[in-house]
Order: sequence, then structure tokens, then C-alpha cells
Amino acid sequence: MNTDFQSNNQNAIKLQHFGSLVVLDEQYTIVALSEFAAEKANLPTDVLLRTNFFESFAKAFGDAIQKIANVLSELRENSQSRHILPIKVFQERIYFKIKLYQGHFYIEWERQHKKYISAKKINEFNFLLDTIQPNNWDRVCLAINRLLNYDRVFVLQIQETGYSEVIAEHTAEGKPYFKGKEFSRDFMPQEAMEYYSSYSYRYVPNIKKVDQHFVYMEDSIDTLSSLLRPLPQLHHLFLEKINVQSALFFRICIDNEFWGLVVAQDAHEKEVDLQQRKLCTFAIQAATNKYESHVKQNLLERTELLNSAEKELKKSLSENKMVNCALVQHIDTLTQLVNADGLSIFNQGDVFNHRHTPHKSLFYEIIQFLQQHSDKALFKDYNFRLNHQHHFKEKLNFAGLMYLKVGLENDYYLVWFRKASQSRVMQIGQVEKASKEPGKLKIWEDVRYDVAKPWNDAEINFVLRLNQIIKESIFRKLKERQLLNEELLSLNNELEMFTYTLSHDLKNPLSILKMGIQFLQQHSDNIDLSKTNKWYQNFSRSVANIEDIINNMVQLSQHRASVLDKEPLPMAYTLQRIFQENKTLYDAADCKPHFGQLLPIWGEKSAVYQIFTNLIVNAIKYSSQSDKPTINIESSTKDDMTYYCIKDNGIGIPEEHLPHIYEMFTRADNVGGIPGTGIGLSLVKRVMERLGGSIKVESKVGVGTTVHLYFPIVAPFPDHMLND
Repeated sequence: MNTDFQSNNQNAIKLQHFGSLVVLDEQYTIVALSEFAAEKANLPTDVLLRTNFFESFAKAFGDAIQKIANVLSELRENSQSRHILPIKVFQERIYFKIKLYQGHFYIEWERQHKKYISAKKINEFNFLLDTIQPNNWDRVCLAINRLLNYDRVFVLQIQETGYSEVIAEHTAEGKPYFKGKEFSRDFMPQEAMEYYSSYSYRYVPNIKKVDQHFVYMEDSIDTLSSLLRPLPQLHHLFLEKINVQSALFFRICIDNEFWGLVVAQDAHEKEVDLQQRKLCTFAIQAATNKYESHVKQNLLERTELLNSAEKELKKSLSENKMVNCALVQHIDTLTQLVNADGLSIFNQGDVFNHRHTPHKSLFYEIIQFLQQHSDKALFKDYNFRLNHQHHFKEKLNFAGLMYLKVGLENDYYLVWFRKASQSRVMQIGQVEKASKEPGKLKIWEDVRYDVAKPWNDAEINFVLRLNQIIKESIFRKLKERQLLNEELLSLNNELEMFTYTLSHDLKNPLSILKMGIQFLQQHSDNIDLSKTNKWYQNFSRSVANIEDIINNMVQLSQHRASVLDKEPLPMAYTLQRIFQENKTLYDAADCKPHFGQLLPIWGEKSAVYQIFTNLIVNAIKYSSQSDKPTINIESSTKDDMTYYCIKDNGIGIPEEHLPHIYEMFTRADNVGGIPGTGIGLSLVKRVMERLGGSIKVESKVGVGTTVHLYFPIVAPFPDHMLND
């Protein structure tokens, strides 16, 4: 037997004893091999390295070498990854496992222990598999152990916390050995998970047998996917510590993620044939598929439940003025969907508790602690009592805590609580080098009292979704409040408008009444009957105008958002009368009118009167200082609109002031001593909009102002109006 396994150009590691491994490059040159493979060829390692595989192993494998060559060619041509080849080499039955990986051929072989598995075993095994329920891992352990006959078979699940929990077990004596226990995070580090997840199973027939050397020339040679790769050192020591000689580890992957292991252990050496191991692998995969379907079905049901809860919550949030009211209404649902033992809602000092929660004074301390020590929107700690009990004088009556901070301020929290769940944890560590037994493993049990069940991804995702729903609701309510404020502002402006409209538009008819009464009083002795009747007619029209304006304001206040009822109105006489009344009122004897075609308008009588009164009064007042004040009023039809143009040659409006002419109480700085309130154009624009029309103003200082009015034609006018 060759003992020189490492030269200057070679590296060496250890492999398990029950098989052999040879690695070839693409030209079938040997670039790595194990100690037992060299023995098979009956040549030293340094002689075999860099030689052709078929030449070096032709004598060892006899006629089987051609079958191996055929598989290698097939792998290369068809880009297959691996192939299992059972071959009888001389008088010995051997399994060859051949794979192509990163440009190298890995040829691994081991002895076949059984020619076949009995039909009775297969039937019994199939029956057990058929009876396995989706989440019954104990039944899986029973089925596997009926095939293997080990001391115990158990399922080790890797928790999100890094701890490993034994969730199912079957033992030969019927008593639990590991079930219900947890292993510390140290038991399953990342490198161990990579080791077990890289192969469908791991096999150790006897940990006490001396491992063989494996010599390789290239660092790219990877033995992680070889069944001969030894167990992680910690697990090897652990098996020795609990008097296990033989072990099998079958990986469980859920959604392509490493989930756990099915572990078989026995106190004696166990040589398990490859067929049995493969059969166990298929069985575990079938059980895994059932479990995965079960998990997905549960996720679908939970998703439906969450969707239903979200709809109800959104409905409550929209119906309630306060977010807090809606959350309190659904406090039981919010507790259940997170699988919590209790929930407290804290809002600006108010606390609403449900089920298992701290009493109020202790809860206030917890909130104060969270405000000072965390600025996260979402915080979770299933070891909260273990980690933070020293901050509180009173014993915390819960172990796990998760909170959601609503908004940006530290005054609104949803806090979920979980009770402690007692568990026994197996701690594992190596004895220090300074001790009498350096490198030995020590195992002890801890009982954990202050640890709750961790919050899983589904529960955290629900809380994140809840946070989004609350944010959307708060934003929507802020928007509603903003719209309400805008509406209130509009109402205030409208009320202000009504007030100034009454004071502004009633001024003209009231002034006419006042002036007429004064005239009659002063000339009562010498006035003839025709003039008296004319003044009485003016009084009557003024009173009617006052009545119409008041009625219009009442209608506007009652139907603020509606358009005004319209009727066809003849305009010629109305406009001439408005001009003559205001010419007399403002003592503008020099102001000359020019009336063009005056078409009828679809509108409301008092509203139209207000529009033209305001515009004609403005034209008279602001053109009174001209040498020859003139006002032109004419109309035409444009695109289903009655178009009116009122033009004066007054002082005009400065260009920089034109964008602000519709703002209330705004007057240009060139009006001098001309009386006015600055609300006329604002009133006109609003009334025009109520009529469905529009207004446009053009003006130039020293030239005058032109007002363009557009009134929609809602129906054809009566013929007699068009012929007037």
C-alpha cells in the first residue's frame, strides 16, 4: 500500500472509507484520486497522477472499463450532469456514480451490498408512504425506519432563529430520544447547511473507521458533492459523544430552500445499500412534495383570510373619521392574524388593550423605552424579556414583542405580545485546549424560559401590509380634510360674496329710489303729472330690481353648486335703461352710448341684470374723465354663443394688474378718487360661471377697456325676439 500521498505539487484531504474517487480532466487524465482508488489500480498515487484513466485502470476494471468510457462520452455529448452505473467487475458488484462538473469527470464507486430489495419490504414501504398525511413527519420517520432498521429516525427543522428543532421521531424502543428538543445555533452553522444541501443525502456507515487520503493537483477540484466527503467536524464529534457509529442524513428543501434533515442514527455499523438510500430519498421527496402543497394551500387560505380582513379594515377606515376607531373595532382580528397572545393600541396617551397585555402603567414604561431606544417603523424581538427585562422594575408578563409605529411621530403604536414558550436547548461546544481533554466535545442542556415563538415572514408581511393600509387611509383622510377646508373656505368666500353683492348691487336701485324721492320732495308744487308717473315707474322698476337681486342671492345660497335656471331674455330695452339710470346716478351727462345689434340672451333675469349693471357702471365711472366719454355695446353670434362686447375709452387698467382683476377688493393704482369697492368684476365672473358662460377683459392705460362676454345658447330663440 502506498503511503506517500503528498509531494511538492500535490494537496491532500481526507475522504470516508467506504468508496473510491477519481477525477479526470476532459482528456481523461487523472488529476486527483483517493487512497483506495490507487489500491484498486495497484499503483502508487504519484504514478497514477497525470496518467490516462483507461490505461491505468484497464486491468482493475476489465471489461467494465468500456462501459465507463461509453458513459463518459454520453455525458460529454449530451451535456448530462450525472449517471449511476451498476456493474459487475469480475466477481464483485459495484455502483459507479459518474458526473461532469466544471470541466472535470468525477468517477466515484462503492460496493453493492444487496442485489435487490424484497417485494415484502417494498409493499410495506409503499403502504406507509400512501398513508402519510401532508404534515405528518412522524409517519415519514416510521416508513424510513422500516426500511433501514436504525435505532432512531427523526426530522430536524432549521428555524428562522438559527435554532434546530426536532419536530418528529421514530425510535426502535418506542421512546422519544430527541423529539421536542432544540439545538443551539452553533449546531447548524452555514457551512454545515451547505454540506447537507449539496447532496440529496449524506452517509456515514461507521465513524470509527479511519478515513482515506485524497490527493489532488488542482485547487478547482471540489469534493463537496461527493458522497465520500466527511461530516463537519462538529457533527462527527457529536455522534461520537452520543455513541452513534452509523448515520444517514437526507436533506429536505422547501421552495428550493434548505429546510431541514431526516436523520437516521444507530449505535452500530450499518452498511446501507445504494438502492435503499435512493428509495429513502424518493420517499422523503414525495413526503416533502405533500408538505409543500400543504404549506401552499395554507398560504392560499391565509391570503384569502388576509384579503377579507383587509377589505373589512379598509371599509372601517373609510367609514370612521378616526383611524384609531377602526383599528379598535378590529383589534381581535389584528391579534389573530399575527398569532399574538395580545395587542395594545397606543394613541397619544390613550391605550386600548386586548387579551394578554401588560397593565397600563407598565405599558407606558414599555412605550417610553421603545421611543428612546428604537426609531424603526417596525420592530420585533421574540427575546424581548430576556434582552430587556433589566430596564424594568416590574416583571414583564410576556416574552416576545413586535410593534408598528404609525406615522412619523412617536405617539401612535400597535404593540403585539407573545407569552414565553419553555424549551430545552442542547448546547454544544468544544473543550478548551488548556483542559485535560482538548478538542473533545461537551454537551449540556439549557432550559429557556424567556423566549417566545419567533414572528415568521407571513406575520411580518401582514404587519407591513397593515402599515401600508393605515398610511393610505391617513393620506386619504388628510386629503378629505383638505378638501373640506377648501370647501369651508369657498363657503366663507361665497358668504362674503353674497354680503358684498347685496351691498354693491342694491346700491344702484336704492340710489335711484333715494334720488327720486328727493326730487319729488323738492318739486312737489310745480311738477306735472307725466313726470310724477315717470318717477313712479322708476321707483317700481328699482323695487323690482331689488326684489330680483335678493331672490337671486337666496337661490344662489340654497343651490350653491347648481347652475341657474335660464330663459330667453330680450336685451335692447334692458341695456338702454341700465345705461340711462346710471348715467343720471353718476352725473355723467357727457357720456355718450353707442348701441349696435343687441341680441337676446339665455340667462336668469336678475343675474343678467347684475352682470350688465356692474360692467356699464364701471364703463361710465372710469371713462367720465375723458374729453368725450363713449361706451359701445354690441353683440353677435359666435359658435353657439351669444357674444357681447362692452367697450369704453376710459383710464384703462395697467398691464401688471390685469392678472388680478377678478380678485375681490382689488383695484388698480390709477383709479385716483373714483369711488369703488373692487368687487364688481369678481361678482361678474362668478355669476357668468353660474350661467355657464365666460368673460374676458382687455385693457390698456389711456386707451380704455373692452369686456367680452360669452353666453351659451341652450335652445333656439323665439322668432319675435330676433325680429325686434
